[in-house]
Amino acid sequence: MVNLTLQLSDHPKLEENFRFELKNVLLNKLSHGPMSLESLVSDAEGAYPTDVISVLRMLSANGRVLEADGLWCLKDEVIATPVKSVNPASKTGPLEGLPEPHPLDFDWRFTSTTLPFLRKLINATNRESVAVLGAPSLYKHLADSGLSVWLFDKNTRIVEHLRKSGYSHLNEVDLMTPLSFSPQFHWVMADPPWYPEHYEGFMRAATQLMLPGGKLLLSVLPRLTRPTASSDRAFIIELAQNLGFDLVEIRPAALGYASPPFEAEALREEGLVLGNWRRGDLFKFLLTSNKPSESAFPAPYDNEGEWITISLGMTTVRINCRTADETLAFSFRPASSSGTARLRSVSRRSPSRSEVNVWTSRNIALIVSKPRVLRDALTEISQGSIPSQSLATVGPTHNLTKDETTKLHELLVLLLQDAGLSWE
Repeated sequence: MVNLTLQLSDHPKLEENFRFELKNVLLNKLSHGPMSLESLVSDAEGAYPTDVISVLRMLSANGRVLEADGLWCLKDEVIATPVKSVNPASKTGPLEGLPEPHPLDFDWRFTSTTLPFLRKLINATNRESVAVLGAPSLYKHLADSGLSVWLFDKNTRIVEHLRKSGYSHLNEVDLMTPLSFSPQFHWVMADPPWYPEHYEGFMRAATQLMLPGGKLLLSVLPRLTRPTASSDRAFIIELAQNLGFDLVEIRPAALGYASPPFEAEALREEGLVLGNWRRGDLFKFLLTSNKPSESAFPAPYDNEGEWITISLGMTTVRINCRTADETLAFSFRPASSSGTARLRSVSRRSPSRSEVNVWTSRNIALIVSKPRVLRDALTEISQGSIPSQSLATVGPTHNLTKDETTKLHELLVLLLQDAGLSWE
């Protein structure tokens, strides 16, 4: 079994090999003609936009490529039109009426063109049932199309929203914990976060849910998503074999993802405004035998503590009260090393991520002392209190000084503006 805990520090050449592979991909794409940055990013086999720009700049410094009028090309190539550009439709990505995605949920949703593609691919008959793991927008789309479909998802807000909207067959479950299911599904579509332990949890659940001969459609990270992506993909294939799956089809870059607000804000911090650049590979498996894996069940990833969720306008605010030093005066500061309120990267590899204890779905990421003060203030606001009343109530309750009250006011204004709400 491939090691789940493979880290960059274990293989110093991983980063070097990653950049070498990315360089070759970009040069190959440009050999067919000039391309916009957005098109290059979309075709870069999962590489993050800032990695693409870094390699392009290196190639430019070495005299291999150049940029002119917003287009990249091989050096000395004549830029002519038309050039390859991203389909404008890829810039759209409706939230399907669901709550806004939050980075702590690893919540990327399929584009409006991917949803009908998957509906066509899942050619289930009226007698066949479908399980959707971790893809609520697809569940909603399939349910609206008349399929017999069940959702398995851990996001409480989304499950409650769908239930209030009249949808049924909703299961709020954490697929990263050992569970027992009855086999009843002919089709399973699984869209786990792109990390090995999540793949293991979701695929184990699929083996329990599926009938013999059932079909599993799995979203898989492209090979340049990160330096360890190739070994992660090898792990997925080996795990599938151990669980009794046969790989029958691979469709590279078949799945389009709408860039969620938190990712768009992270890229904007880097000066980038892109369309829906992210794609996933689609693997299709058949369950030919059901045999338990010899490895232990994966340990769930620790999201740095217990997070409280508060809805604020269209946004979601997550607050972690576990690790704070409540003896400090109330204050807040950006978690980003750049000094801006928004993180430049939401990746688990980001060193700033572990320090965040207040994080919005628009990617405002802060380190707040006495986060319980903010929790109480936002809870009152979310329940209908006007912000000034909340401030007047919470300040005396927590014995805040005048300076602390001023800081709380500044933070509330920041979060309210981010949510599109006014102070009064």
